[in-house]
Amino acid sequence: MKRTVVTTIAAALLMGCQVSQYFSTTRSQMEKSGVFLKTSIHKRDVDTQKKIQIRFATYNVLFGLWAQPESIGQMFKPYNLDVICFNEVPDGDWTARVGRVLGMHHVHVGKVSSANHKNKYKSILCRFPLFDKGEVEINAKGWKPASLVSAKTNIKGVPLMLYSTHIPGQPEVQKSAAVYIAENVIRGSMHDNLIILGDLNNQLDKGALKSIKTVGMKSIWKELAIDTAKISTHKHIETGNESGVIDHIFFRSRTFAVEVTNGGIIDSAYNSPEEEIQMTRYKTEWLKYGKPLSDHRPIWAEFFFESRLISKSDAELKAEGK
Repeated sequence: MKRTVVTTIAAALLMGCQVSQYFSTTRSQMEKSGVFLKTSIHKRDVDTQKKIQIRFATYNVLFGLWAQPESIGQMFKPYNLDVICFNEVPDGDWTARVGRVLGMHHVHVGKVSSANHKNKYKSILCRFPLFDKGEVEINAKGWKPASLVSAKTNIKGVPLMLYSTHIPGQPEVQKSAAVYIAENVIRGSMHDNLIILGDLNNQLDKGALKSIKTVGMKSIWKELAIDTAKISTHKHIETGNESGVIDHIFFRSRTFAVEVTNGGIIDSAYNSPEEEIQMTRYKTEWLKYGKPLSDHRPIWAEFFFESRLISKSDAELKAEGK
């Protein structure tokens, strides 16, 4: 009897080792093939007693061509967001319809449509009241006009200046929309807490986006230690080529210590397989790619804000961002 039990235990242990080795080998193969590329992360648990949680997202929605606003609202529901900034968004009540699904009722839609194309506006959707709403038109190198839609809000005691933007990418800083934002909007701003969200059409720290770093703005990608070299937020419709990470959330705070603890790309932004949408173009590609909600992928981030005892200067913030 003892011999039978010992033999059974030994067989079980051997089988367990073989299974463990199998899964280890399989995971290694999957990592090499890119299945486990890190597109989002939960960075760490934090002591939330003295910290204020705020969740942000941004999404270029392809002028609403590939999804109903209610579908986009349903996709965002699990993230319990406080702010969503949309790009290439239709005019009218499109943003408000997303908000009705999410219980977010404060909306600001800009008046400048990117490159004067139809339904390429920028908007801000917020769970908290928006005030001092505005828009800055940009006529820099590349397609024009571009713009930043802006609004102030106060979320759980954190005063914020929000910017939703969509600008042309450029290989060089000079005369770019990004350097216009850096020098004319961010540098010298009297606002203590700035958040810029949107489709900036450049990869992180490359080309024109180098200018954003020089004014003390931090990126969620760096704060979350996500390697953006191997992931992408945009698929080119006609070719199917990936553009890399061109959608961003940048932030700067003089009065709060800010920790980004969670976030990344939302890879599940698809319509249901049964969804049918009438469209005048790109229907073939929409079906080919599995009925995505847009040619972009949404990104999001969870922030924790904690009051600083002493406010930081712009020079100190710039040094932190290096």
